[in-house]
Amino acid sequence: TVVDIKGRERVEGITIARVENGKPVPGTEIEYECDTLLLSCGLLPENELSRAAGVDINPITNGPRVNEALETSVPGVFAAGNVLHVHDLVDFVSEEAAAAGRNAAAFIREGSKTVSRALPITCAGGIRYTVPALIRPDALSPGSVTTLRFRVDGVYTGKRIVILAGDRVIFRKKRSVLAPGEMETVSLKTEELLACPEADRITVKLEDA
Repeated sequence: TVVDIKGRERVEGITIARVENGKPVPGTEIEYECDTLLLSCGLLPENELSRAAGVDINPITNGPRVNEALETSVPGVFAAGNVLHVHDLVDFVSEEAAAAGRNAAAFIREGSKTVSRALPITCAGGIRYTVPALIRPDALSPGSVTTLRFRVDGVYTGKRIVILAGDRVIFRKKRSVLAPGEMETVSLKTEELLACPEADRITVKLEDA
């Protein structure tokens, strides 16, 4: 880890040291000359604009709660990328941004969709949060898929990701290892969601494989 940064007007060098039990080990320091230092730190979404717009915020992600269209609780306001929740890969940010753009354009053309159901997503058995936080089956197009992203609350081995619509299992997949630092992605088929008209919720959980 970096234990010292040299320079006044700009970076001139750094000192690194080996780490054991979370602490630098004295005597293992090595100095390197450099003019730039990049730091990778824990991230939190910046949501000053979201809060000012009055959208509901998820206290776990510090990002807006959105539906399957990435629309917030304020109609016509969409969110994507790291303002929504912190991503592992920029590819995921780009995918979400493209989807939010398409859905925002559809909102401008067609306005809000009339739906009869909005299924809240419940997290259980080690799932920390999901994005989206709710799915409106009636708003989905036939043949489409809904991308569900989530993180777990600890390191798990030998588990199975299980998703239920009401009491009916619509997705099941075994994972050898799951960890909080790796975002999981699941694609749910519209037909599977529409096949459960009695469902009043969606549950995402972990079970022993």
